[in-house]
Amino acid sequence: MASFRRRSCRLATLLPLVLLLAPTNAEVKAYISTASEYNTECKTSPHSLSPNKIAYTYDETLNVTCWTKGTKIMGDNLWLKSEAGCYVTQYDLTEYAGDYTADLAYCGRASEEENLTTEDATLHYKTECRICPDIDCDISAYLPEETDVTVTCWTDAGQVIIDDPYHFKTTNNCYVAEKGLYSKPDITYLDNCGPIPFLEAEWHNNENGTSEIDKRDAAPLPFPLPEEQSAKYLINVTVGEDYAYCRTCPKETCESQQRYVFDQEVWLQCLVETNGTWWSETTDFCYVNNSDFWQSPEGDYYKNPLCEWFDDPNSDD
Repeated sequence: MASFRRRSCRLATLLPLVLLLAPTNAEVKAYISTASEYNTECKTSPHSLSPNKIAYTYDETLNVTCWTKGTKIMGDNLWLKSEAGCYVTQYDLTEYAGDYTADLAYCGRASEEENLTTEDATLHYKTECRICPDIDCDISAYLPEETDVTVTCWTDAGQVIIDDPYHFKTTNNCYVAEKGLYSKPDITYLDNCGPIPFLEAEWHNNENGTSEIDKRDAAPLPFPLPEEQSAKYLINVTVGEDYAYCRTCPKETCESQQRYVFDQEVWLQCLVETNGTWWSETTDFCYVNNSDFWQSPEGDYYKNPLCEWFDDPNSDD
């Protein structure tokens, strides 16, 4: 009996050691090599509003070292931390045959925190809020004048509007041009947005509530445009008549609010069609018959938005 107890003791002592030495299928890897499936952003935290540290282009290789959770992109809230120390959404990476959450370590609770700089601003002009600060980027929303926005970061690498390259990312996850604001935000209190790739809304739909701003899908322009023609915002034209009357509404019978003179530069916000005649709303918030300009804003040179695209759907008008 004593001999049996000694053997049992020895087995009990050896059992934990055997379990420690046994092979396991859940071995955590130091990193996993992958590649970007789309142009994408590598961010300071796993949230779509966070500034970018790196911009990855299509099919660019990278190593990811741990996983975390953040903004839901195209239904997926898993993000991976790259060796560069920033986070990229799993959706934007090539498909992985395994399970990141099993094959990599968790980045830790602190990795899920979102720290943003913010500043309030108000739109002076009708503004196209775009998914990236390039005039050819997809439009996320058509915002009317007097819209209040909250900006989170700035970039001076965007499309130059009139004479200003600055754009600001809003909490609705799209960029507005500084030129369209009443006043310039104080960038000393805001983060730089970092490098920004060319993005497409089809592949970067944000589902966490920061894209709930009303987009109001726009119908195509009712006139043909050359394929190589790019969109414009606050376009610059010159008066081609002795006088061009800027009226309170887009009709010749409407009262004249302002008079522009020959060869004067005028900045246009959008287009209105009235009984087959095209008018433009200027930055003075009045309307000029397009035949009074040297240029033809409704298509020969520009892709100018229709004013109705900025109408407030909740308005009683």
